[in-house]
Amino acid sequence: MKHSSDERSPAPPRPPVQAGAAQRVDSLLERECDVFVRYLSGVAPSEYVLERYLAAHAAGVVEPPGGAADFERWIVRRASSATWLVRALDAHQRVFANGSLLRRKLVLLLALLEVRAPHAEAIDTPTGSSRAAMLFVLAWLGARFALTLLVATLVLAPVQLAFKLGGRA
Repeated sequence: MKHSSDERSPAPPRPPVQAGAAQRVDSLLERECDVFVRYLSGVAPSEYVLERYLAAHAAGVVEPPGGAADFERWIVRRASSATWLVRALDAHQRVFANGSLLRRKLVLLLALLEVRAPHAEAIDTPTGSSRAAMLFVLAWLGARFALTLLVATLVLAPVQLAFKLGGRA
């Protein structure tokens, strides 16, 4: 028996583009989705998540108002190459550009992950541990975030400056 939540609505139609360009964009978005979902949940995206991610991009709801700057697009391209880079770039963007293109994409994916199995269980299930273990984990995560932010800022500050000086910020 099919439940209504199991039925998938078709993706909205895409604007007409050349077939090769559309395939290349989809391939880049699929890679992006895979890396970002692995960063957020530790597992590969489901078909549902991938379809909805592509549909959101086709509908144009991911772009920030006024469009993304070249630096933001550069950040997303770098982030989509490895989960450890997503962590570093996300830390930087969280502090210095919370409404950036990368953050918008990650928030979209987190929303998609929270509503469907198997990701929902992985994200929403609390871990049972002692208070001391919880405090240790929180301290570790805070220290890791601070170190990641420091390194990302040291690396990205000159890159961002180069974009601004080149008139492409």
